[in-house]
Amino acid sequence: MLAAFHNIKKIDGRFKKIFYEYGLPKNQAIKKNFESIVKIIIGQQISTNVAKKIYERLIQNNMINEKILSEASIEELKYFGLSSQKSFYIKNLATLSLNNQLDIYSLDKLTSEEVTDVLLPIKGIGQWTINNFKIFALQDVNAWPSADLALQEAVKILMNLIKRPNQIEMEKLGKNWEPYRGAAALFLWHFYNKVKSKSAKL
Repeated sequence: MLAAFHNIKKIDGRFKKIFYEYGLPKNQAIKKNFESIVKIIIGQQISTNVAKKIYERLIQNNMINEKILSEASIEELKYFGLSSQKSFYIKNLATLSLNNQLDIYSLDKLTSEEVTDVLLPIKGIGQWTINNFKIFALQDVNAWPSADLALQEAVKILMNLIKRPNQIEMEKLGKNWEPYRGAAALFLWHFYNKVKSKSAKL
């Protein structure tokens, strides 16, 4: 990913400006395992802080385990702050992994397209989850979570747009940063967090 950061700066000078002002994004790599996919599913469509609290509650109660999660009831999982839907998604994922119907640990041996083909049919796992897993766990330098709202907001600020670009517009914009869209995404999240932090202090 480090090499991809330097390459994206060459493709688009705006990333060079982000680098000079805020430095490189921190290493946020996560393990290529069941736990990481669960963490990303928890983070779907809720704030980072809320997702972090739910995940920490599950960890503290030793719940992040395929066998335990597959046997837990929906009501038990809702106790930790999960919705009924996410409780079902995580239980289903745990069951698939436990029964060897999904081999998460071999995903890094597949192409980016093959990873999508394996994960997309699983309930609760869409393109956003897949692309986040690709970036943070598989270190895919070209994954592009175009539906991510923070990423869309970052692009809006960086490009001085009147409104936040939608997913279709983000897909078009992302083509300019291939084959380093994953590095661009990490730079943009880094930029957005720094801008937000600066605004909060004013």
